[in-house]
Amino acid sequence: MSKTVDDLVIKRQFKCTKRMLFDAWSQPAVMSNWLYGGRDGFRKSTVTNSFAVGGAYSLTMHMPNSDVHIFGTYTEINRYNRIAFTWTSPVAIDSLVVLDFNEISPNRTELTLTHNLFTSEQARTSHGAGWPVCLDYLQERILAA
Repeated sequence: MSKTVDDLVIKRQFKCTKRMLFDAWSQPAVMSNWLYGGRDGFRKSTVTNSFAVGGAYSLTMHMPNSDVHIFGTYTEINRYNRIAFTWTSPVAIDSLVVLDFNEISPNRTELTLTHNLFTSEQARTSHGAGWPVCLDYLQERILAA
């Protein structure tokens, strides 16, 4: 019997429209500017995707001493409301990320990021440290521009 690991749930409000936030998760050229998890020595990520249910994506984070490859498949796309995709990284095999977009006001959107199906607490902890940094970059580099 496999060990149950709690879901990682992060809620964050962004000063932007729901559409703008959704688009930042669907366009590879935009994603490459914010989707990486470290502060110093990182370069833009390499991102490709086929943004459709069943479509694949690939993300390569260029770290100071190595590259980290992450990939998966989109399992749900409800335009401007929800995106769900599988997530395979070196420490999280076949996990699942679900993004829910909730417009609070015309220029404020809440994102709920739920990352689950972790096989170890170490994988959850690692992603629990990385996702907030990525979301900081999303606000600072994309949505504040």
